Amino acid sequence: MEKPSRMALSTLVILAGSSLMLPTALQFAAAQYGSAGDTTPGSIEEQLNLAKEKISNAKQAGAYGSGTPMLGTNIDETVLFIAIMVAIFGAVAGAFFYRSRTTRKATA
Repeated sequence: MEKPSRMALSTLVILAGSSLMLPTALQFAAAQYGSAGDTTPGSIEEQLNLAKEKISNAKQAGAYGSGTPMLGTNIDETVLFIAIMVAIFGAVAGAFFYRSRTTRKATA
């Protein structure tokens, strides 16, 4: 085996192994069914009442979303963000286009 192939294979094995071992090593979510500090789930009636309460709270006026803007508090920040992203990706695309037009092909 050539050295680059051996390096690629070892990297692939390490990544596959870590992706299989990571969920068992870390606990990603811990559901809490009871009240504060109580880990046992409540009764079905209690869970049903809580679900009905959530639905009634969501149907109230003004309960649409968390209130946090996605890209900024006003349109100026959003336009600035988009302009910066266009400049970055446009510069990278332009650099690739320039390199593809200026490099000479190797003669066979």
